[in-house]
Amino acid sequence: MHHRFGPQFHDDGTVSFHVWAPGCQSLDLQWADESAEALAMTADEANVFTVRTPATAGDRYWFRLPSGALRPDPASRFQPAGVHGPSQLVDQRGFAWTDADFAGIRTRQMVLYELHVGTFTVEGTYTAAIERLEELKSLGINAIELLPVAQAAGSRNWGYDGVNLFAPSYGYGSPDDLRRLVDAAHRIGISVIMDVVYNHFGAEGNYLHEFGGYVSKQHQTPWGDAPNFDEPGSEQMRAFIIQNAAYWIEDFHLDGLRLDATHCMADHSPVHVVHEIGQRFEQLKQHTRRPLHLIAESNVYDEDLLRPLARRGHGFDAIWCDDFLHSVSALVRPEEQMSSREYRQHYDLDLTLRRGFVFLGGLGVQRRRIEIDEPVDPVPVESLVVSIQNHDFVGNHPHGRRLHQLTSLEAHRSAAALMLLYPAIPMLFMGEESAAEQPFFFFTDFGDEPLRKAVEEGRKAEYPQHDWTNVESPLSLEAFERSKLGEDAPHSDSMRRWYRQLISLRTAWQNDDLLRWKNLKAAWSEHDAMAAFAYRHEGRAGFALMRLHEPDHTPAPLQYEVDGDVLLHSSCEADDRRPNHWNLGAYSVLVGLGEVHRLTKS
Repeated sequence: MHHRFGPQFHDDGTVSFHVWAPGCQSLDLQWADESAEALAMTADEANVFTVRTPATAGDRYWFRLPSGALRPDPASRFQPAGVHGPSQLVDQRGFAWTDADFAGIRTRQMVLYELHVGTFTVEGTYTAAIERLEELKSLGINAIELLPVAQAAGSRNWGYDGVNLFAPSYGYGSPDDLRRLVDAAHRIGISVIMDVVYNHFGAEGNYLHEFGGYVSKQHQTPWGDAPNFDEPGSEQMRAFIIQNAAYWIEDFHLDGLRLDATHCMADHSPVHVVHEIGQRFEQLKQHTRRPLHLIAESNVYDEDLLRPLARRGHGFDAIWCDDFLHSVSALVRPEEQMSSREYRQHYDLDLTLRRGFVFLGGLGVQRRRIEIDEPVDPVPVESLVVSIQNHDFVGNHPHGRRLHQLTSLEAHRSAAALMLLYPAIPMLFMGEESAAEQPFFFFTDFGDEPLRKAVEEGRKAEYPQHDWTNVESPLSLEAFERSKLGEDAPHSDSMRRWYRQLISLRTAWQNDDLLRWKNLKAAWSEHDAMAAFAYRHEGRAGFALMRLHEPDHTPAPLQYEVDGDVLLHSSCEADDRRPNHWNLGAYSVLVGLGEVHRLTKS
């Protein structure tokens, strides 16, 4: 029998507490107010301890283990004193939602914006983020993806070290503040998706092993304990995680989840826990009026994740396409590989644009490069999430440098056009739209000294290709503070206009049913370092030409004639002597309706 984990409020003024603790012979509910008497809990045959008692929202409590140790609730809804403090009761029933009319966003129509709540604004709170929603809306963003907010050790963290998986981080505000952010986003037509981490627990503050059953004894990860998905008693742990996924949708009205590193969710069960999460989401969709999105991060393309449940797949709506980002990076920064997989300059971008991926793998299946002549099933490209930078790409650089800082503003513009005019789901990383000058460092706030040293040394070992001298320590407050978006740079307004124009054009072409994978012929020219998109649908045509750098052997501009209307252009010039003739130089972008013809030959 699977119970609802965590506290439940009842109309008679009582609260029920439910804790799965197979490693405990007994368990007591201990109020943080030590003058209150501890209450003995009763265990059932599944080792779920329960007690029901009068309580109110705001009360703080612990669970007393047989050892006498006081520990927070494994399913705590709020940890206002951090991972080592008591849990606090939160009654979500009192929140006044105003989003009943929100219709949601369809998956293929999403323009995602990835953000870290703590650095998206100077204040770094859920409430402060609300103030910037209109700005994102005016840009054309219709879905934001929050980096994980589950409570992790300390006051600052990327979010991937969470240990209280049901508790939104106190550093950003209260659980109701997070609800206000979601409600405000829905009010102006923006969906909210959240990153969740089910492949490991954070390395500090994880007391779950003391309750028994939550932590795997046979699987390990470099980042912390692995969840127990396939050992004796794992049924309850699987239910714990599946309930957590549903909790964010039901109690916070989120529109979807992005599962971090699904390929690292170790599970040798006959049915992988990822599949069960897909099944639970299918149930949620049947009872939710707006579209819900289940997105997977897999370091390579995994066709099983996107395959429907009815066809023995896992039923995800979208999957991250790291191949797009790394193929672009291999072209503009060939000397600086950002992945353990080797990406080939030119060849892999051509492969990705024409097919959608480079590497193929799956849950428990060895990943491998798939050459262009190998037969593969058709790829649902419109279910791939593509980006030209994200939190990993920027933050795993020692200096937290962004794409335009590693290349140029012109290269950034061209890469943005490539991403936004491709039929996959585009995702911007916060500050990208303004070419922000603020870095985005990796940062954390562990208190354990050996762990702090391990983090600093581990970063250097994981990315040995970088120079790690004279860089901010990820443990320093400065690494966090300097990562906050602040004042605009002189070029920020023009970059925003560029993104706004690209997104507006993308939306128009989608509404006309032109920007579809089935309508696209994509080509890549290594000689000219240029991508050419040709869209055709029911007698209409659209084109996009994007040069990503200036090859040494092609110093002269490329000449094209446009038979139609030019809608957008950058780093290229019209020929005053000949109507509709354009010269494309380094990093040029030329987009329009109609046909385009090359005049100069290679």
